[in-house]
Amino acid sequence: MKLKRIPTANLPYEEWVELRKSLVFKGMVGGSDASTLLGLNPWTSKITRWNQSVGTANMKNIDNEVMFHGRLLEDYVADLWQYWTGDPVEMINNYQSKTKLRKSIRRNSIFINPEYPFLFANIDRQITSHDTEEGKGILEIKTISGYNADKWEGGIPPYYIAQIQLYMLVLGYNYGQFAFLKDGRHMDVFTVEANPNIQATIVEEAFNFYNSVQDARKIIEEGRPTNPTEAYRMISHLEPDIEDEYKVDLDQFLSEKHKAMVDRVSIDSDDELKNLTREYVQARQEEKLAKETKQLHMQQLKQIMLHRGAQEVDFGDSGKIVWGKTFNVRFKEKAEVNF
Repeated sequence: MKLKRIPTANLPYEEWVELRKSLVFKGMVGGSDASTLLGLNPWTSKITRWNQSVGTANMKNIDNEVMFHGRLLEDYVADLWQYWTGDPVEMINNYQSKTKLRKSIRRNSIFINPEYPFLFANIDRQITSHDTEEGKGILEIKTISGYNADKWEGGIPPYYIAQIQLYMLVLGYNYGQFAFLKDGRHMDVFTVEANPNIQATIVEEAFNFYNSVQDARKIIEEGRPTNPTEAYRMISHLEPDIEDEYKVDLDQFLSEKHKAMVDRVSIDSDDELKNLTREYVQARQEEKLAKETKQLHMQQLKQIMLHRGAQEVDFGDSGKIVWGKTFNVRFKEKAEVNF
């Protein structure tokens, strides 16, 4: 099936952001949105994303120094990826001898598959040839810190997996690769195969999300609310449920919505409110105790390290403590294997 292409060649970054926002306002779902809909995004909630699509929440243009450097380093990492074998020394030798093992190209387009018109893909690169994989594939480039990479348990973070699975689904490819550059000096490459189960979940969640956005927009259009608060109340029953995991952006969204209300009232309690309040107060008390215990243990660790003149404690495979400008502890007990 022929893909629809929206050209992005030579678009300034700001215009590319506005183009993507226009798709978001239609309720469409892109690669970075897939993890949000699946509840895998640690930064963004489905509720916030839904309100951005229906127009009851602002979609901020986020850009920072890390993202800026990441865009500039993309070509550099894609170039090194051509020579990668899994061994950094071999990669360097291949680079110096100009021995390329694979190739990729920019597509400079946002892709929409007519079979899934509610999805869109904006890939970093298209793999055109590969020494170990067959056919075309997706190449995603990530510049990350080694500290964050060391915190990953079990491989690539789920939010990256959801992203590349959506891209493979839209373009009809069977594999994709991540090229990671850690701390600007350590290269690594991971291959991800197409997963029909994950892709089916993405399609289901995105389809329901898209239809919910359309229903909400229709209510707003027909109801003609006079202010944002009225519009939000008209469609709040369609809003996605709160996820199990705490999301900072949802806290901000709820606070902003509440602050904007001019006709706030007092309501009577019910069992749901009472139970949630009871659990909140209990969690608050446990948090206070946990914080005090954490601070005490930190002081004890620092005292021992100070007495022994240590900057670092090495726990082998279980992790380490590094006390420099900050006090960083990474520790996970490894299960003992008995033979």
